Amino acid sequence: MSERTGYRRNPAIHCWIKHIEEGNYDENENLFQTIFGEVKRIRFVATIIEKNEKLIESDDFDAGLDDDSKVNVRLLFSLDDSTGLIRAIKDDVDPERYADFNVGDNVDVVGRVSKRGGYISLWIEIIRKIEEPNFILLRNAEVIKRIKSGDVHKVPVLSNVNDLREDEFNYGDGEDLKEKVYSIIKSHSERGKGIIFGNLKKEIKLPDIELRSYINDLILESKIYESDKDIFESY
Repeated sequence: MSERTGYRRNPAIHCWIKHIEEGNYDENENLFQTIFGEVKRIRFVATIIEKNEKLIESDDFDAGLDDDSKVNVRLLFSLDDSTGLIRAIKDDVDPERYADFNVGDNVDVVGRVSKRGGYISLWIEIIRKIEEPNFILLRNAEVIKRIKSGDVHKVPVLSNVNDLREDEFNYGDGEDLKEKVYSIIKSHSERGKGIIFGNLKKEIKLPDIELRSYINDLILESKIYESDKDIFESY
C-alpha cells in the first residue's frame, strides 16, 4: 500500500483584528506572534465597509489557472470588526457568486494573514454572510472567554508607538490596567459626564494602541460606551 503524505493546514484562530495588528510579524515563518501564540490563519466576524473588483492578468498571477484563462478577477474588501480594519483579498472568483456581498453586510471570514510593506492583508479562504445577529455575539463571547481564562501569551508593546519613550509607558498586568481604565471612565461618568480619549490617555499614560484595545474590550463587555466621538462613559 502506497503512503500518501497529507498537507496539514494550520488551525484558524478565533480572534479580533486588533490581535493581529498588535502582534509581531515573523517574516521568516510568515506568521504573527500574538496573545494566542503563533497565528497564520484566523477566523473573525466583521462588517464590509468597502468592496471593489480588480482584473489581474494571468501572466502576473500564478494560481494554477487554465491555459485559456486570460484574467483573474480579484475581490478587494475592507473589513471592520470594531477593534480594527483589515484589507482582505479573494482571488480568482466568479463575481456573480459574490454579487450579494455588499457594504454594510456582516460576514464570517476565514483566511491567511500576511504582512508586506508594513500593511497587513487577509487572503480569504471562506467568507459567509451572517444573517443571525446572535452569531456575532457568540463569536465575540468565545474570544472574550479565552482571554479571561488566561489562555493567552504576553506580547511586548512596541516602544516607538506615538514617539513616546518606553519609560513613559505604564506597563503592568493587562487586566489590572483595563480595570484602571474602567474606573477612570466610571469616575468621570458619575460626575455627570464622560471623558475624552485625550484626557484619559493623560491620566493613565498608555500608548494609543494599548489604551484603545482596553477601551474596545470594555465596550464589547458592555461596561462602557462611546457617547460621542472619542468620548466614553460607563453604564
